[in-house]
Amino acid sequence: MTPQAERKLKILVVDDEPMIRNTCGSLLRAAGFEPVEGESAEQGLQQLEAGDISLVISDIQMPGNENLRFLRDINRLYPGLPVILLTAFPTLDTAIQSFSLATAYLVKPPEAEQLLLTIQQSLGQYEARKAVEHSLSRLKEWMRDLEKLTSLLSGQRNATDIPAAHAFIELSLQNLTSSLHDVGEVVAVLAASPGGVSNLRSFELEKAVRETISVLEATKRTFKSKELGQLRERLETLLSLQESGNGDQ
Repeated sequence: MTPQAERKLKILVVDDEPMIRNTCGSLLRAAGFEPVEGESAEQGLQQLEAGDISLVISDIQMPGNENLRFLRDINRLYPGLPVILLTAFPTLDTAIQSFSLATAYLVKPPEAEQLLLTIQQSLGQYEARKAVEHSLSRLKEWMRDLEKLTSLLSGQRNATDIPAAHAFIELSLQNLTSSLHDVGEVVAVLAASPGGVSNLRSFELEKAVRETISVLEATKRTFKSKELGQLRERLETLLSLQESGNGDQ
């Protein structure tokens, strides 16, 4: 055994029918997940508050989910968390209501293969979304650093300012270079994820990359730096890969 066992993903099963909870629980354990259970919306929220839930499988007609209240609570408290809905009585009305609140909508009892496939697809979409959001956050940090860098360089008045400017530039370049692989990983995740994932805020990622390149262009005019030029070229390469990937869809 390894010193630290690999953590299993927790999947919450919320249903007032014990048979459904037991069946889903057995299937999830066999597939390598860690199931946790609740028989009502209240118990489901308690399990979510305990933390570390990667996906929710929920009944529609159960205590506490009147007018899909449980699903709305999940969407409000845990935005983006994937939810797979199960129902024995599918209707057009519930399908329409749950469209923006759930990742998938399955009829009870779900076939094992279909449920596992839906779980994998939903988790893939969730991970892709988190990766995009993380990279967006890092890119915003880049922008702030680059704006400070441009301001510092344009404000240099004498030779005594140069060492401080170079020290800041060196630190900024290290941070930017060490973080750049995040964007590449996101591009790879989006390319490998199930259909439609590439649209999950990817336009924001592309916008952030373009803005970063623009700031690097401005910095290039103020300060000659081989490293800054290489960084700009790598970002432009990533952007072109993203655009070519979108064109192939």
